[in-house]
Amino acid sequence: MKSPYSRISSLLSAILLTSVIAPASAATLEEIYNLAVENDPQLGAAEAVFLSRNEVVTQSRAGLLPSVGLQGTTSDVRRWIPTNPPAPTQRFNDHAWQAVLNQPVLRLDAWYRFQQAKNVQAEALATFAAEQQNLLVRVAESYFAILESQAALDSSNAERSAVQRQLEQVQQRFDVGLVAITDVLESEAAYDSSTVNVIEAEGAQTTSFEPIARLTGQNFSEINGLAEEFPVKSPDPQNEEAWVEMALVNNYSVIAAQERLRSAEKGLQLAKTGHLPTIDAQVAYGHSVNGSVNLFGNKVNQRSMSLNMNIPIYQGGGVYSGVKQAGYDLQAAQENLDLIRRQVAENTRSLYSAINTDVARVRARLRGIESAQSALDATETGYEVGTRNIVDVLNAQRNLYLSQFQYASARYRYVLDTLRLKQVVGTLNPEDLYALNEFIDQSIVVSRTSATTR
Repeated sequence: MKSPYSRISSLLSAILLTSVIAPASAATLEEIYNLAVENDPQLGAAEAVFLSRNEVVTQSRAGLLPSVGLQGTTSDVRRWIPTNPPAPTQRFNDHAWQAVLNQPVLRLDAWYRFQQAKNVQAEALATFAAEQQNLLVRVAESYFAILESQAALDSSNAERSAVQRQLEQVQQRFDVGLVAITDVLESEAAYDSSTVNVIEAEGAQTTSFEPIARLTGQNFSEINGLAEEFPVKSPDPQNEEAWVEMALVNNYSVIAAQERLRSAEKGLQLAKTGHLPTIDAQVAYGHSVNGSVNLFGNKVNQRSMSLNMNIPIYQGGGVYSGVKQAGYDLQAAQENLDLIRRQVAENTRSLYSAINTDVARVRARLRGIESAQSALDATETGYEVGTRNIVDVLNAQRNLYLSQFQYASARYRYVLDTLRLKQVVGTLNPEDLYALNEFIDQSIVVSRTSATTR
């Protein structure tokens, strides 16, 4: 099985190599995702944070490697002897330089800091991979929110058109004395109510395009719809515990929490090194020039090699306190990991159950449309022969269009829950969105509503 980090790297490569596709008049799910990869500020910020945290390994490694420094001084000196009469004043220049190479020999604090930095880097990588998966879900949620708002608008428009036709028929019957005025009033009230529903649905459909603009930085007026033949099936495998086990191994939040725990373990070891000695090797070479005349001449070269050892004895209790703090940090990291594991297991079970419910719901909603249509036909026939009233007809019409909307909504919920399940088990990647895009029907165009229908 591939390691979590190889999967993270694969996901990162897939994201960064994604090409940008300019939006057409009606955008597909794939086109919007590709644009979001390049333009989503949330992902961009996450990438910057990852790249920043990625530098900690290089910085901490420096504490184990040699360092070289160059020092230099120059002084203008005036020297005189206070005698009477005064002696001549001497004026001369002293200058010197020194090159120093320092190599840590025994630095356990630097070693543990370097090991801790690797865990920080791995945590940052897992966090960034989780944000990449989050982008996939956010794009899908925004896209299908538009389709769902369009389904609601279609249902409202269909209901209003049917009510309008019903009102016209009732008005004609009233004019020839076949129905009472109450039927006309009921139909008018239903028509007014349906008009309000259309206005509200139009507003919701218009604003549903805004999240896409936030993700991509571009405004869209049309997207394509989901094909009717999109398959709806139960999770594979049909084993809830198998999904939970997969999530506990592959979920990026769990991986990040595990790395935080390992980092806290290194932090405790690092804190304990405050009691330990340190040894550094040092090589220095210097050259100095003394402007005054002395016994050895005015130019001196010097080379030295040394081992410097420092043994901490007492630092005011700071080391002991630091060890206690690191211990508490380790305990917090362990508790946090346990919490995330339980949350991931809970979310996995919830989504697994939700998808099975979604599958049953989609099938039931489809049958519900057929039943609502049959009920409407029967109610209209009953109204014709006088066994049902106009309210029954209007309610039957409303039930039919509500059933159509609920069917569309159930399909979109199934799509999103499927993506969320893959996200929580850590397997979601761009290929899942591209595979979903194969069922985006370019002959179905959803256009942004620009004006309210009155």
